[in-house]
Amino acid sequence: MKVSDLRSMPEEELMRRHDSEMLNRSAHYNIYLDELRRREMSRQGERMEALTRSLNRFTRWLVWLTVLIAISTIVSVVIAALTLRSGA
Repeated sequence: MKVSDLRSMPEEELMRRHDSEMLNRSAHYNIYLDELRRREMSRQGERMEALTRSLNRFTRWLVWLTVLIAISTIVSVVIAALTLRSGA
């Protein structure tokens, strides 16, 4: 069987063929299981990449918010110091 045939085969068909082959073989024969594992690993990789992109976006937001809070705090301290200095 060609790899391209395996990759284009639906998962249900892979499982059915694997079960059918295992009935007739005593040796370990796992091309169908290997293909199922490869697909699952591919899906997991895609999910991890999406999660990484989300975390990067979240981290950038946190950095900008932290900078904004720091600037706001400095401005508040300067205003408070000027107010106290002027005696108001």
